Amino acid sequence: MCFTLSFLFIPANADDLSLNDITACSGYRTLYSVISSCILALFACTWTSIHPNIPSPHETTFRVTRRRAGVMLAALVGPELVILWAMRQFFHAGNVAKKFNDTLFKDETHGFFAMMGGFMLYYNDEPHHTLAPDELLDFILSGRVNRHQTVEITEDEIEDKSKRDTISKAILILQITWFLIQYITRYIEHLAITQLEVGTLAFAVLNLITYCFWWKKPLNMQRPHRVYL
Repeated sequence: MCFTLSFLFIPANADDLSLNDITACSGYRTLYSVISSCILALFACTWTSIHPNIPSPHETTFRVTRRRAGVMLAALVGPELVILWAMRQFFHAGNVAKKFNDTLFKDETHGFFAMMGGFMLYYNDEPHHTLAPDELLDFILSGRVNRHQTVEITEDEIEDKSKRDTISKAILILQITWFLIQYITRYIEHLAITQLEVGTLAFAVLNLITYCFWWKKPLNMQRPHRVYL
């Protein structure tokens, strides 16, 4: 059975459509194909672009998953707010990297790692609290912790712990590119473009901007680096 989209979606170029165009099943997609492609694009873009901070060792898997789902919901409801959050973290990470430049860190990856809870102070082999960047720098400069034995971590080691890789980046970019090509093609050929697709494309572009700001932020790290006094 063939479904038309005229009763649920208003095409962006509705003036170019005739009644025969709308009811002709051979020229238009089914309701399921439009909704499924848009949902898939929204989920892929939002899930991949969100870079949560490192959870506390005391947090359960349920709490970590619930917090990430909450951030995803915020990205869907107010994507511009998530962009501002990512932008703020990007500039803050750069400032942290500059502050540590001659002491420990080399670039924004280290800056992101420090500000996302990457260093955990351990006392008697038990987690005590997460070290803020300024607190970590104070510990290093005062000699309370040994930089080379307990603090220093290379960018390769951070990347090894991170779940971010070239394949996930490529999948996100290809997904957005493919969706954009379909949109442009249908517009050029004067085919129906639903409001749902217009909204999905806007969300995809906003998520791509967020992903660019978090490009060097480690993804889905579950355990911080241990720092011993």
